[in-house]
Amino acid sequence: MAKSLISIQDFTKEEILHILNVAKEFEQNKSQTFLSDKVIACIFFEPSTRTRLSFETASNRLGARVIGFSDAANTSIRKGESLKDTIKMVSNYVDLIVMRHPLEGSARYASEIASVPVINAGDGANQHPTQTLLDLYTIMETQGRLDNIDINMVGDLKYGRTVHSLLQALSHFTPSFTFTAPSELEMPMEYKEFLNEKHIPFRETTELEKYLNDTDILYMTRIQQERFTDPV
Repeated sequence: MAKSLISIQDFTKEEILHILNVAKEFEQNKSQTFLSDKVIACIFFEPSTRTRLSFETASNRLGARVIGFSDAANTSIRKGESLKDTIKMVSNYVDLIVMRHPLEGSARYASEIASVPVINAGDGANQHPTQTLLDLYTIMETQGRLDNIDINMVGDLKYGRTVHSLLQALSHFTPSFTFTAPSELEMPMEYKEFLNEKHIPFRETTELEKYLNDTDILYMTRIQQERFTDPV
């Protein structure tokens, strides 16, 4: 059975590098047909434009057929169907599930229930592993390397799932980090402890200009207002 992608930590350094190498090959020939006999479900329980269209475009370019929904309000969930029942039902129809959900841990839960592989397209403030693979590819293309990168992560580091995934992925490549955010949105302690355990240096600031000259990559994130319990 093919492997699910729930967290970037599910993949080793070697597997990540292999994916990036395959991606480079795909740039030369974006349209292939090796998924021509597959059906892929894109089920999005929260709004998405770029991620959903990216997956649907990729599926079509590889020859797969795509089913799914982009608004859970138009599904049986509105009538009280549980996530468990939805995943089990969708599994019966498809070969792969791509899922975005507002709850942290929902993608892992879905992968344990589904009879087919699950790709996490974002679960709350937790992880966004496919965005991280794209970010790694972009860094490799622009910097010519992944090793010894100094990256300044700026913005909503508390709820921004892309920074959480990217931090874990870059831990394979001797990075150093700067976290630039207001105190209310600083990087969660669990990720700072993760870096400390791996002896990866990081520093924190609330001033954007302070470390700009020491940065290879400036990684900007938007404020995740939809994650706030009290937006005011």
